[in-house]
Amino acid sequence: MRRINHLFILLLLYLNCENNPISTLDCNGIEYGLSIEDNCGICDEDPTNDCTQDCSGIWGGSNIYDECGVCGGNGKLNCDDGCILPDENGNYIDDEVDCFGVCGGNAIIDECLICNGPGSVYECGCNGIEQGKCDCDGEIFGCDGECGSGKIEDCNGLCIGEEGFTGDINDECGVCGGSGPEPNLDCNGNCIADFDECGICGGDNSSCSSVNFDACTMPINHLHMEEGSVFYNVDFDFGGFQFNIDGTNVTNYSGGDAVVNGFMISVGGNTVIAFSLTGNVIPSGCGLLTELTLENNNAANGLSSMIFAVGTNGLETQILNYYTGP
Repeated sequence: MRRINHLFILLLLYLNCENNPISTLDCNGIEYGLSIEDNCGICDEDPTNDCTQDCSGIWGGSNIYDECGVCGGNGKLNCDDGCILPDENGNYIDDEVDCFGVCGGNAIIDECLICNGPGSVYECGCNGIEQGKCDCDGEIFGCDGECGSGKIEDCNGLCIGEEGFTGDINDECGVCGGSGPEPNLDCNGNCIADFDECGICGGDNSSCSSVNFDACTMPINHLHMEEGSVFYNVDFDFGGFQFNIDGTNVTNYSGGDAVVNGFMISVGGNTVIAFSLTGNVIPSGCGLLTELTLENNNAANGLSSMIFAVGTNGLETQILNYYTGP
């Protein structure tokens, strides 16, 4: 028996704070401190404030049993110990109990349906003026400072009657006085409809080139133009291009594989520049590159300075030749 007691004493010595460094720090990190973390994660030295379980079994929860014995309920016992529940306004309605559910109580419901309330003493009777409104009818201040005038500022920040007032509003693209995006395009100029066979966004196939030319019959890495229709035949993917029109200027563009693939196209004087802002490429092959509107089709006599960007990074370029025809 004495041997067993000695072993027990040795075990206690081993498990004490000096021999078990894990237990030398309390939950606040204080060596040999007295703080203990309760079931709600609160660490202190006061055991009297340790959290407890509510009636739902949740540590630190706030649910309690109501007078009817329901956890988290709001029932009350009437004068006959029957369970009563509040109505939609939170008032208890039963014989010999007041609106608080107190047996023999004297609290009554006011004209605003509030138990023991002050009555219709607010600006709008039972309520104050709604936030953001200027009267009990829900009106708002106009830009002239008058309640309910209905006057609003234009998108330039001017009120009706002020000098320079236009009445313009922001369009759906956020442009003051704008007319919104062009048909079939979003506010960024991207096509949101289907391209027709002519490469026109939302088109009806009626604007296709009347030029009867098979671009695939051209030599590789050549361009050709007829009546503003520019054709290509290349053996590499390209993410941009630039060329000049010889003999006349260009005023507009439409359709073609450049538009279908989302290229940004710029025309000015006799120069055409196109590139992709999103990394799109036109794959190697042949087809209609774009349709150009020229100032004088008869004066146009070809293309020159034809530089194409190979791939998407633009680090490599390819100079193309012009095909004059068979």
